[in-house]
Amino acid sequence: MQPFKPRLTALLPEGWFAKESVTLLAPDGQANVIASSEPLDPTIDTTQYATVQGDLLRKEFSGFREFAFEPAKWLGGRQGYIRRFEWTPSDGVPVTQIQLYYAESGRGYTATATTPSTQFERFEMEFRLLLDGLQLDLA
Repeated sequence: MQPFKPRLTALLPEGWFAKESVTLLAPDGQANVIASSEPLDPTIDTTQYATVQGDLLRKEFSGFREFAFEPAKWLGGRQGYIRRFEWTPSDGVPVTQIQLYYAESGRGYTATATTPSTQFERFEMEFRLLLDGLQLDLA
């Protein structure tokens, strides 16, 4: 695998918030990984962040089924959480997702790997490698 480091920067007007994301796409379009960060109240920790995200999934995703939710190290060994689940979007094709969560210093970090459920076994190992390879650059 080759490293990819985003190069976009922006000026942030006073009072505005920044959300960022990187999307990795499989060549055949059957899988993707989206890593993002968003501003959070600085008092929100990783456990609270992961819990709130799970509550949103249960509320907003049709046919949501959670297969696993547990602690996991990612972003260079930081302690976060991982959730594996399935749901059915409006097109009627069930998808399986792996989602990772971490919060630090007023930022929430999420990485989501997605593929149609029928393709999950095909992409699972690659998803694990891609998610394990995500790093947090605080420089």
